[in-house]
Amino acid sequence: MKLSNEELALHDTMAQKLPELIEEYFKRPEISSVGVSLKIVNDELTPTLSYTFGVKKKLPLSKVSHPIPSAIFGCPTDVIEFEVQPNHLADSETIVEASRKEKTDPLIGGISISANGEIVHGGKEIAGSGTLGVMVNKKNDDNPYMMTCAHVLVGTTTKLDSDVCQQSKWETTLNYCHDCASLKSYYHQNVSFQRGSRTIDSWLDCAIARKGWFRNATIGKVYGVGSIIGGFAVIDASIIGKEVCKSGITTEITTGNITSITTSLRLDNFDGTEVIGNNLTMIRGKAGRFSNSGDSGSAIFTTDDSMLVGILGGSTVSGDQAFGSPADAILSKWPDLNF
Repeated sequence: MKLSNEELALHDTMAQKLPELIEEYFKRPEISSVGVSLKIVNDELTPTLSYTFGVKKKLPLSKVSHPIPSAIFGCPTDVIEFEVQPNHLADSETIVEASRKEKTDPLIGGISISANGEIVHGGKEIAGSGTLGVMVNKKNDDNPYMMTCAHVLVGTTTKLDSDVCQQSKWETTLNYCHDCASLKSYYHQNVSFQRGSRTIDSWLDCAIARKGWFRNATIGKVYGVGSIIGGFAVIDASIIGKEVCKSGITTEITTGNITSITTSLRLDNFDGTEVIGNNLTMIRGKAGRFSNSGDSGSAIFTTDDSMLVGILGGSTVSGDQAFGSPADAILSKWPDLNF
C-alpha cells in the first residue's frame, strides 16, 4: 500500500499540529496514543491518513461523554483500541522454539538474549529474555555489536560494561552466563534529531553490546530469513504502508504494514513513572498478532529491500499493533553503526 501524492503532501502538515493535540488529549486518562496514521475502516487499512487516537477500551458513542470529533483541523479522525502490553520479556513459561534459545555461533538476529542477572523495572526485579535484533558493525572497531532494546538488558541498577548473555542466562541449565558481549551504550528516553527539515523528539529504546572475542557474528543476518539487512531505511511519509517483517523469539517471523511514524504513546520508565514516548513507528500485523512478550529487540525491516526500519519496543495487549524506535533516532545517537 502506497500513499498518494496528495496524502504524502498532507502528512507533514498534519504532523506539525500533533504537539498541540498531544498536549490537549493526553490530559484525558483514557487516551493511550495520538498520532497521524492510516485510517482503519471495517478492520482494514485504508490509504487515507487520519488523526488516530488510542483508547484502552472502545465504547458505543452513546456511552462516551466527550467523543473525539469526526474531523480535526479539517482532517478525518480514527479511534482504535490500544493498550500497551505491560510485560515485554519472555519468562520461563513462554514457549520459544528450541533453536532460538540455544547458544548460537555465529551470532545472528532473532535469537534469545538477556542481561547477566535480574534487572529492576518499575521497582521490581525481573528475570526474562528478549530478542537480539541484529548484529552490526561500528566504524573503527574490529568487533561487531549486538543491537536490541534497552529494556531487554537495562534496568535502574544496570551498569555499563555488564555482561550480556546469549543464550539467555535464564535458558541455561546451570544459570550460567556465557559472557558473549558487554553492554556499551543505551537510551531509554526521547531524543532530539533532525528529520528532513524539522527537529523532532522521538522515543529511543535501544542498546548496543560489544561482542566478546570468542564468538563470531554474521552482520545483518536474521534467524529464518533468507535476505540480509543491508542498511538503515529513510524514515519519512513515503514509508507508511510499506510491508515489514520481524523475527522474534516468541512469535517468530511475522509481517505487517507501517501505519505511522509519528505516534506518541504512554509508556513506563524503568522506575515505574509514566512518560510520553514521541514519534514512534507503528506496525499493524497482517495476520493477527505481530509480536508478543520476548520479541522486544527484534529488528523491523522492509520485505522488499531489507532495510532496517527500527527496533521493536513492544505491542498492544491484543498484539495486532506494535511499536518501535525508528532507524533515524538510532543513527542520531550511533552514527557510526553500519552493515
